[in-house]
Amino acid sequence: MTDWQYLNLNYVAKAKIDQDLCIKCGRCHIVCEDTSHQAITNSVDGVRKFVVKDEECVGCNLCVVACPVEDCITLVQMTHGVDPRTGTPIQPGYANWTTHPNNPMRAQAAE
Repeated sequence: MTDWQYLNLNYVAKAKIDQDLCIKCGRCHIVCEDTSHQAITNSVDGVRKFVVKDEECVGCNLCVVACPVEDCITLVQMTHGVDPRTGTPIQPGYANWTTHPNNPMRAQAAE
């Protein structure tokens, strides 16, 4: 447990749905649609199919918790490349809000 400001802002994870395990109950879609980022489709080409939209997924884990099938949905850490949601390169290492460039009150590095 830690305060939110110490969470690693460089950690990027996306939900992945195992289509072979999916029973198509729709719980992942509903929980994401109603309480999160609308990052899971409910159909593909007119067929009931649940697929994560990486460009919308923030890795909140709600779909994993809502899914009744063990290991059907997992969070997969992205360690390189570009985050499809933000378009920014994924950075290695730990960085939190206290030093993040978007924080106007961040701690300044000693010179």
